[in-house]
Amino acid sequence: MGERLVAYRAAQASDAEAIAALHAESWRRNYRGAYSDAFLDGDVFADRLEVWTTRLCAPDRDAHTVVAEADEGIVGFGHTILEADTKWGALVENLHVIHERRGDGIGTRLLARSAQAATVGSSHGLFLWVLEQNTAAQGFYQQRGGVCVEQQLVEPPGGIAGRLAGAPTCLRYVWPDSSELLV
Repeated sequence: MGERLVAYRAAQASDAEAIAALHAESWRRNYRGAYSDAFLDGDVFADRLEVWTTRLCAPDRDAHTVVAEADEGIVGFGHTILEADTKWGALVENLHVIHERRGDGIGTRLLARSAQAATVGSSHGLFLWVLEQNTAAQGFYQQRGGVCVEQQLVEPPGGIAGRLAGAPTCLRYVWPDSSELLV
């Protein structure tokens, strides 16, 4: 099951539940220790469903959401907010691929689509935040030319402090020229 079996398209309102399920599962697998077990084992899906239903039913023209779809359904997605930062450009707010399809090139293609969307804005830069504990994701971004430029405390999901486990930190990775990511 390689990259050749994956199609990429703009997300639609009808994708909200599938995206929320993938997002929740990715957080459960990769964010444990930074997000509270009670949140991850409890209402993370409901939280993500609310976010994705809102995003996709009333899309923001300054945001771009793309899904990667294969025979088994949605296998990845990326959400980019154009011109989110005057210095760094567009924000890749979400980039997730189902665990079983990692290494198939899906994340690279989704990142390229974020970069393509970023080239529409006046700043051609692209950036994202990654949990400091998520060293696999950091390696992925470094292999694609991302440079870590700063660290800060993680904002709690939905602004609810109890959803965090302690005081986790995240790292900002940047691509000053997002065209480097076009594949």
